[in-house]
Amino acid sequence: MSSRSFLLAGTLALVLLPSQLPAAALPLIRTDWSASAAEAGWIVAAYQLGYALAVIAVLPLTDRVRSSRVIAAGALATSLANVAFAFGATDVISGSLLRILSGFGLAGVYMPGVRLVAQHAAPGRRGFAVGAYVAAFYLGGSLSLFATGLLLEPFGWRGAALALALIALVALPLAIMSTRGLTEMQGTRAHLDIRVLRHGPLLRTIVAYGGHSWELFVVRAWLAAFLAAALVARGSEITDASATASQWAAVLLALGVVAVFLGGWASDRFGRARSAFAIALASGAISLTFGALFDAPWTLVLLVGAVYGGLIGADSAVYSTAVTELAPAGRIGSAQAIQAVAGFGIGSLGPVVAGAALDLGTGWLGPFVVAGAVGIACALPLLGARSRERHAAA
Repeated sequence: MSSRSFLLAGTLALVLLPSQLPAAALPLIRTDWSASAAEAGWIVAAYQLGYALAVIAVLPLTDRVRSSRVIAAGALATSLANVAFAFGATDVISGSLLRILSGFGLAGVYMPGVRLVAQHAAPGRRGFAVGAYVAAFYLGGSLSLFATGLLLEPFGWRGAALALALIALVALPLAIMSTRGLTEMQGTRAHLDIRVLRHGPLLRTIVAYGGHSWELFVVRAWLAAFLAAALVARGSEITDASATASQWAAVLLALGVVAVFLGGWASDRFGRARSAFAIALASGAISLTFGALFDAPWTLVLLVGAVYGGLIGADSAVYSTAVTELAPAGRIGSAQAIQAVAGFGIGSLGPVVAGAALDLGTGWLGPFVVAGAVGIACALPLLGARSRERHAAA
């Protein structure tokens, strides 16, 4: 990766720094706002929902407007929304609306950054290069969980939200520095073109990405709460349990940073579809059983969680790279927009459905089964693509 790509990755990580605060502070926010598990799921999911709503317009725009300008505007929008959340979120509705606005801003940063990195990478190392950038997505989310855990006890969740939002403002000048002077390949239109879905391999990739995102967002939303509940069951006080669980969740999910690199490298070597399917099957298998570890020895929970945290992130760059390669010329923005709607739009419902499963009395097994079942089902279309990759290699 070039120095500019590292700066671009730093921009993404900073933009995401406040993103996981609601998940980290979920037990405290539920108590303050008297929210059910399903309502709490909406607070977390609103961020992804805002992203999905925005990309329909923002990403096709990058087929005509320079991605660098879109990235700077997105960094500013999400930073302002995060500051507003610290002061103005007073219940489920206001909190969710402000999270939607923050997700709007992320739409201008994440996928346009993928596009720039993919366009400036050599084809034989494109998966690795995009993996390095997407690793910042996981790094930012993990730092968000860890930093929130450190700030919860001394400042409460609202003070933690303000501190992280102020630090994230640095993303704006970094976005301008990282994109200044970059050459960009652009098309002739700036609106969504759904005809890109006529391309079968692209459609299968997008479906699989939707399942990957569903599983990822369920785990990001509920892992810290699961660990906190497990610690409370072992005798910890709720605030201390929430802080400790957030830090452990950050460590476990941070392993996705390394796994994204490995997933991108594997896709360069063994093929995009083959690598993505193998990773989805492995992470889905853990999802189906992870909730059963609630009463297991704490060391076992952390060991399995470490493998889990790596696997759910390992295929992210594979899908993002494949979409930029499979999209018709001049329609990368449209293809990325549909990918993002499938991933962040449909995926944003995952935390809500997982919370509803918890409300229905399934225990902690239910939310993670919801994650794994959908992830595996959506990865099945990749089997056809794997066969084609084998024939191409032969």
